[in-house]
Amino acid sequence: MALDTWKTKQSAGVVLAAGSLIAVTLLSYYYVKRHQLEQLHHSLASRAELYAATIGGALDKYEFLPLAVAQSDAVAELLQGRTPQSVARANAYLEDINGRAGAFAVYVLAIDGTTVASSNWKESTSYVGQNYGFRPYFKQAAAGGIGRFYGIGASTFAAGYFISQPIRRQGRIIGVAATKVSLDWIEQSWRGAGVAEQIWVRDANGVIILSSIPAFKFQTLAALSPSAQKSVREQRQFLEQELPILPHRVLREFADGATHLALGRAVGAGPAAPAGAEYLAVSRALAPLEWRITVLAELDQARAAARNAATAAALAWALLLLATLYARQRRRRIAERLNAQQVLSSAYGELEIKVARRTSDLLDANRRLQAEVGERERAEQTLRLAQAELVQSGKLAAIGQMAAGVTHELNQPLAALQTFSDNAKVFIARGRTEEALENLSTISDLVQRLGYITSQLRGFARRGDEASKPVDARQAFAQTMLQVRTRPDAGRLQLSESWPARELVVLCSAIGMEQVFSNLIANAMDAVPAAATARIALEVERDGGLAQLRVSDNGPGIPEGSIDKIFDPFHTTKEHGLGLGLSISAGIVRAAGGTLSVRNRAAAEGGGAQFTITLACRDKENANA
Repeated sequence: MALDTWKTKQSAGVVLAAGSLIAVTLLSYYYVKRHQLEQLHHSLASRAELYAATIGGALDKYEFLPLAVAQSDAVAELLQGRTPQSVARANAYLEDINGRAGAFAVYVLAIDGTTVASSNWKESTSYVGQNYGFRPYFKQAAAGGIGRFYGIGASTFAAGYFISQPIRRQGRIIGVAATKVSLDWIEQSWRGAGVAEQIWVRDANGVIILSSIPAFKFQTLAALSPSAQKSVREQRQFLEQELPILPHRVLREFADGATHLALGRAVGAGPAAPAGAEYLAVSRALAPLEWRITVLAELDQARAAARNAATAAALAWALLLLATLYARQRRRRIAERLNAQQVLSSAYGELEIKVARRTSDLLDANRRLQAEVGERERAEQTLRLAQAELVQSGKLAAIGQMAAGVTHELNQPLAALQTFSDNAKVFIARGRTEEALENLSTISDLVQRLGYITSQLRGFARRGDEASKPVDARQAFAQTMLQVRTRPDAGRLQLSESWPARELVVLCSAIGMEQVFSNLIANAMDAVPAAATARIALEVERDGGLAQLRVSDNGPGIPEGSIDKIFDPFHTTKEHGLGLGLSISAGIVRAAGGTLSVRNRAAAEGGGAQFTITLACRDKENANA
């Protein structure tokens, strides 16, 4: 009877061991496979984000191109009155700007959709004379929006991404500026060495427009709706492409939109194209386009890793079962030698040891906590001291910057004071009282300006209300030129002025306006070599309630590395300059609610730099209204 019981227990143990071995093998396989899929899922999501950002960045850098073309005077002249000369100038301008931007083509369309000028006007596939009024990007721009569209070119038969902007003049749309960008380089980078996954991009209709696998391009994952088919035909988006459905099966869909799918052989693909493989596919949206990028990775490696892990787990579990069997037999022998009292005594001793160890751990933890509290208090005290020092350093830096700015701005009025006072003494000595009184009046104005400059120190604590009072812009400029004419090199100045017929009053501080004019004229003269004639032009235009005053020179212009920092304090292009004149001038105009901007003129415009002051304005008779 006892033998039968022993045999029964042995059989049950064997069944249990075999069952546990199978269970561990299956669990290891599924766990590792799931872990591999999660890792692959996370990796593909990161890769999809990266590829989406790469495509988005590549497209964003061309967004400016049609906008720049839309603002061109040569393009506007062409659309407002088409002559052979205006066509030639527009073609040359588009060819030049596209040569620097590196797009596929840049072109201008009349309001009826006909291309009137293009950067590829010399080529056999020139867009000139072609009508693209049926394209969505033209319709969107002609309606006043920004057009974006991907399709196959009707003239070049080359696929590309189109961006368009409306061309506006005097409040109405007179044409459309468009840019075509080739995305072939993106597909080539996906097909290069080192790219393990497959990638495709689908448009809003679900058509694959970019793919690392050429056979998948211009295929869909589902049949297009009737409205989508009609839209594609009317827009001639893919010309005569049939847009077949890519053979595939969706095996599983995840919560975040990822899919587990099996791909068949694409229509028209060769025997080398992938077919029958299973992939994990993760998609991401490409804003602001209605495109989605999908990154796919084969699951063979995940399955191989799961199989290897299951095999290793089975071997490890078998070894553990053998070790357990051996340990069980050994424990049985030991248990037979010990009695209950020894077991109880041993347990009691172990309990005492655990209590003492736990008490020691608690004491150590308490000491560490007290040390951390003390360290944190010392760190907080150090932080408070550092903050106080930073506040003091900031105050000293601000005071130093203001003092340097006031010193810079006092130099020109002081020099003018010296000249006018010397002339006044000469006029008095010669009995020319009237001219002496004029000089003394000018000296009084300069003293008032010095007072305004020094009063800027008070602006450190509060903002005054003098920044936007009505001032006669022409009178302020004339007062500035009295000071400029006192410069030793004033004889080489050749000045041209262009004022509107009606007198113009701008909202700014009168002395601040003179200070801005003085800095711009002085900088313009300093930019022209000493031996050359300084040709400076002042052009004044009024557009509704805004006035634009442009000061241009014939100097070498502003270096490209400095044009973005030209208004920063202490940034200068002069050998001995302080770099504060333009910073102070921009602050005066900004305080009056206006803007001060700069650009380098093209060679066709005469070269040199051009500064533009934009301020609110009104007629002189309404200046005090």
